[in-house]
Amino acid sequence: MYGSGAAGGLVNVVDDRILEESLERPIIGAASLGSDSATGRETGAVKVAFGNSMLGTHFDYYRSDTDNVHIPGFAESAILRAMEEDGEEEGHEEAFGRIENTDSKTEGGAAAVSFTGENGFLGLSYSVHDSNYGIPGHEHEEGEGDATEEEETVRIVLEQSRVDLRGGYNFSGPIRSARLRLARNDYNHVELEGSEIGTVFDTKGTDARLELQHGGTDRLDGTFGGQYKIIDFSATGDEAFVPPSKTEQSSLFVFEELVLSDSWVLQGSARVEWQTIESPSRAKYDDSALGLSAGAIWSFSDSLSLAANLVHSERHPNSTELYADGPHLAVGRFERGSVTLGNGFLDKELSTNLDLTLRGAYESVEFLLTGFINEVDDYVLLAATGQTADTLPVFEYRQADARLVGLEAEARVELMESTAGHLHSRVFVDLVRAEERNSGNYLPRIPPLRYGIGLHYTLDRIGAMVEATFHSRQKKTAPRELPTNDYTMLKAELSYALENPNLFAFIQGTNLTDEDARQHASPLKDTVPLPGRSLRLGMRYDF
Repeated sequence: MYGSGAAGGLVNVVDDRILEESLERPIIGAASLGSDSATGRETGAVKVAFGNSMLGTHFDYYRSDTDNVHIPGFAESAILRAMEEDGEEEGHEEAFGRIENTDSKTEGGAAAVSFTGENGFLGLSYSVHDSNYGIPGHEHEEGEGDATEEEETVRIVLEQSRVDLRGGYNFSGPIRSARLRLARNDYNHVELEGSEIGTVFDTKGTDARLELQHGGTDRLDGTFGGQYKIIDFSATGDEAFVPPSKTEQSSLFVFEELVLSDSWVLQGSARVEWQTIESPSRAKYDDSALGLSAGAIWSFSDSLSLAANLVHSERHPNSTELYADGPHLAVGRFERGSVTLGNGFLDKELSTNLDLTLRGAYESVEFLLTGFINEVDDYVLLAATGQTADTLPVFEYRQADARLVGLEAEARVELMESTAGHLHSRVFVDLVRAEERNSGNYLPRIPPLRYGIGLHYTLDRIGAMVEATFHSRQKKTAPRELPTNDYTMLKAELSYALENPNLFAFIQGTNLTDEDARQHASPLKDTVPLPGRSLRLGMRYDF
């Protein structure tokens, strides 16, 4: 229902700016404050809504300021420093204790109006988001021959405005409901090299989506609809690593669910997409893609069920993968797309994924276990070449057949339920192994084994939690990719909640052991670690 790019999951961002139902009271709202010692973050936000049974308005505002991020040791990893030790220039200063140029200022807000009734709603919102932040782990330098200019920090000045129209209506016939979404997004950011404007990126996009839900019988229901989006992208400046492009995509989709019995449920879906990408002086990309899925849920009993899903999806390449040719400063690398390299268009990724999920609940234990295998033909990967350009490592987009195998497991165990409070534990683990099928090379930026355990306690208005997450060393690396050391993240939290007034306050400690923690999936893992030991304070008041 959401496109081939969502084959590995999606993030669902939900907000209450456009009201879908009338307010229970004439005025409701919330205000929050927070701070974080490792980043120096100070945040504040407020939202308020007014309305009656037919009309509702919403306003919100937020602001966040941060300082340079504090870290336990060197910004560069021990592995990278060891590699550079022999070639280190005299007088070179390594960042220690904090990451320079990571401070930021962000603010934004929105206003919305909604009309609500017994059978539906229609709302319009306008939002803005502005931010000024530094790019860590990279300083830009230019020069010709031996005359190299002084290094300058790179900052981003970002402005975004967005208009959203959403509506829904419930029917009494075979079509049970209709939902419409229309969004217009205007995004602009400027890369500042010192005080000079380096590159300006501008993106304007429109996304329209219509969903119709039907209920043919008591046992069969589903959703079908269409989506259209268009994105105009332009980049101007010396380091515009992607040329201007216009991407247009149309799609149709359907999802159906059939309840055969109390024990069996069948599911199926399909989606077809048509996509074009046009860029000046470059060949036009024009192709279609198909996605199909089939699934079944078998309930052995009220406490145990097994779900199976088989998905085939095709993913179009995007403009960056095709046309990139220049320094991508945000991630500290020089990128080249397939068309730039003279290799023509990338083929569509063809993914076939099978996953099995077992869910169970027995007395004091609830568990979830999922295993999957994903065979991908023409997997698009960004591979290091070992070369440098403009002092940056060069990466090129290429394709290889790949296999990803993994598992995810989680269990919740109730340990105590009495007048002394409620205590439960949570244990979890996830692992994925990903490699090229032909060469056996590992794919880049794949997270290592992760597992953890936590204890959660509540007593009346008091809540407490402690959780440890263990990240293993990642030594299954792609060619020219550095390994990542193991680390443990220890977190604890104490909270207090009041009902009248409706107030929630917490104090939380993160990375309590002050670990040098680096996420292997991050392109900046060897120059930008996670923040060190931090104390977070927060408070929220609902009215």
